[in-house]
Amino acid sequence: NLNGGKMKQETYKKIELELADTWDSERSIKFLDQIEKKLDLDQFECLGKMIPYIIEETPQLDEKTLEEITKNLDTFDGSLEFLEYFFKMTQPELVEDIMKNLKADKEEVIDLLETMEDQGIIQYLVEFDSFYVWFR
Repeated sequence: NLNGGKMKQETYKKIELELADTWDSERSIKFLDQIEKKLDLDQFECLGKMIPYIIEETPQLDEKTLEEITKNLDTFDGSLEFLEYFFKMTQPELVEDIMKNLKADKEEVIDLLETMEDQGIIQYLVEFDSFYVWFR
């Protein structure tokens, strides 16, 4: 759809500008042209949101490192969807009980996400109804 295309262009431009401070513009564009074919839209959108943090946290950022990082990016429809995905991967037998408790307690959700971030498991960003996550 056209809107997706426009959004992707804006994301592309944003990533390019962020990277241009670290790399030169030519290098940024070359990397983006090659990486955008490999990423789905959610990963690409997440890269657009997370790129300032990635650059900040990765002093010797090169193409290989950034490509590895992009494999650990994803976008979810809110924190509960992310947590359900996370617990399905890590504790499948407990996921239903965990989710029931979390849905009943919004504070617990926030505490859990902050703990995960403090422990270096994830870095996340919430904007509108989207939950962007970088699995560390």
